Amino acid sequence: MNAAVPFASAIESIAPFRRSPENPSAIPARIQGRIPDWLRGEVFRTCPAIFETGKWRAQHWFDGLGMIYAFRIGDSAVDFRSRLLDSETARDARRGKTNLAAFGTPNARPLVQRIFEPIPRVSDNTNVNIVRLGHQLVAMTEGNRQLVIDDETLASVEPVSYSGDALGGAIMSAHPHFDFGRSKVLNVATEFGLNGVISIYEHDSVARQRELIGSWRTRRVPYVHTFGLTPRSAILVAHPFGVSPAQMLWSSKGYIDHFDWRADEGTRLVIVDRSGGETREHVADAFFAFHCVNAFEHGDSTVLDVLAYPDADIVAALRIDRMLAELPDLRPSLLRIVMKPGVERASTEKLSDVGFEFPSTHYRLVNGLPYRFAYGASDGLDAGGVYTSSVVKVDVTSGSSMSHCDGTHIFGEPIFVARPQGSGEDDGVLLTVGSARNAESSVLAVLDARTMALLASAEVPSSIPLGFHGSFTRTEW
Repeated sequence: MNAAVPFASAIESIAPFRRSPENPSAIPARIQGRIPDWLRGEVFRTCPAIFETGKWRAQHWFDGLGMIYAFRIGDSAVDFRSRLLDSETARDARRGKTNLAAFGTPNARPLVQRIFEPIPRVSDNTNVNIVRLGHQLVAMTEGNRQLVIDDETLASVEPVSYSGDALGGAIMSAHPHFDFGRSKVLNVATEFGLNGVISIYEHDSVARQRELIGSWRTRRVPYVHTFGLTPRSAILVAHPFGVSPAQMLWSSKGYIDHFDWRADEGTRLVIVDRSGGETREHVADAFFAFHCVNAFEHGDSTVLDVLAYPDADIVAALRIDRMLAELPDLRPSLLRIVMKPGVERASTEKLSDVGFEFPSTHYRLVNGLPYRFAYGASDGLDAGGVYTSSVVKVDVTSGSSMSHCDGTHIFGEPIFVARPQGSGEDDGVLLTVGSARNAESSVLAVLDARTMALLASAEVPSSIPLGFHGSFTRTEW
């Protein structure tokens, strides 16, 4: 990189991190192909979009200031709108302030403030996921604050109000699970004290009173991004990328910069019983994982499928300086872990030779149950050193796979949308956003989940940065 090129110009000129101006008013997309008549609704997504403003600079991909965007689908038409997230973090950044704790960017709190406030307030830069909780559209990050988003304007309305419960300011995951039969939302929360406490909680989909299901206490706290859920259990992946809570006191470092990798500790799998809160632990060889794909019970065994990296170097690989030198390889292995009661050692098996990130399934049909298909984005360098991107479908029973790649876009998470009255795990479409490599444009690609053929694409004259997660809401125009 040329040292004379400004930092923001450098990272924001690289696909897939380019960003076009906001589009608060809907703009029509140019459609090629045919969108299924039954596909009506909106894709909502959030992403890191600004990496430098004034004197503020993000040092990690996860710290880019958030943007909310949406594709609305109906009557064979698609429109697009986007809006930068109005958060306390963004307002502070524009004033050159960095007093809130971020993922991998140091804060600039003065020494006196650190002495009297040993643990800083946490960022509300909700750039990781956006889901519907009851009637509210909620943007999330890994912190103690979530933001309600207005469906039409995409503006942040207010923080989600969790009050009067035992979890206080605990750090919540941005990956909640849903128990549709009981209309419950479940999530994981991490608290730091003399030791660490990782809890599973639930609340009604339309309420915000969190009820504790069970907790696991540990002296060395692992970084927990997602968790697995079955009808009987919640499963925590306690890989050996962790921190002793006391090391975080009075610090100005980024949150994740306190963590270190200790392969000799192995990976612990913690099963929390959903009915009584009891826990049991298993152990496996060391690996690191952001995402669980699915979990289910097989007899008296608990099965967890995860996307596993050999170590935690991927966290450092997502730092801005390293991404400027080389885009990250986002192709962890699909690993199956089987845990049997009374047997401490869990068995592990690699399910496919295809690596991918940002997993999805036919969630409503198969989450917590035996399943066959997983979908994801497979992004990384090929043998010739060219960064390639494809959307993949993996048969977890055979290891076989199918993919879609157009050679011109870098794709992110595919969202599965079932065909109404359809049958089977792959009876529907995948919706995925692709950022153009060499043009100021992006597409919403509609793929047949059964064949991985491209059914339609909706192109907009806006560069959309690669983000992490989002959701689809069925609506009528």
